[in-house]
Parts: sequence; C-alpha cells; structure tokens
Amino acid sequence: MVIGSEIPQSLNAIFRAATSRVTHIPDGKMAVSRAQHEMFDAAILISTGEEMDLAETVLNLRDISGSMELIIVSDWANTVKSAVPKETLASLVSNATVMTTRELEKHLNWF
Repeated sequence: MVIGSEIPQSLNAIFRAATSRVTHIPDGKMAVSRAQHEMFDAAILISTGEEMDLAETVLNLRDISGSMELIIVSDWANTVKSAVPKETLASLVSNATVMTTRELEKHLNWF
C-alpha cells in the first residue's frame, strides 16, 4: 500500500514494475480503513506535509497489524516544500523506517 496524495515520479516506475500488487491510497484515513479490511505486507507513506497526519496514521496501522512493514518517505529538498524533514520524522515515529526517495528506490530494487 502506498499512501499519499502524490507519488514521486522516480518511484512510479518501480511500483509499476513490481511483481506484487501495489495499491495507491490518497490519504491516511482511507489507508487505515482499508487496512482494517484487507491484508497488506507493507505501507509506504509519502510525506508531503499536507492533509495526512503521518504519526497518527503510522500508529493506527501498527495497531491494526504489528507485522506490516511501515516506511515513511521524506525528502525535504525533493518533494513538496512543506514535507517534514527525515530527521524530524525519525524522532517522532519510532516504529517505522524513514527513508529518502533515493534510499527507498535502492531498498525496492533489492527485491
């Protein structure tokens, strides 16, 4: 599951080429609702600083499924100018991995 109003262009190609199903969900509330009714191996949250409350979404997703991998993508310089910096997210949300878009690209290309 990929959560966010916008997906970085560099990740779109990787998601299209993925052998597993990728579900794009535009906001945190809808993601929590879907996770309550469907099973997801991972959730990738795109930090844009807009409507989605990342911390609340991550905590709700963790409550629903403790085994779901949670990854937050935050690029202060490369995404929307209001995106939350990686270091700030890492200190606020301890139960998720925080990566830049480039780090996530490398991570996904390992599979």
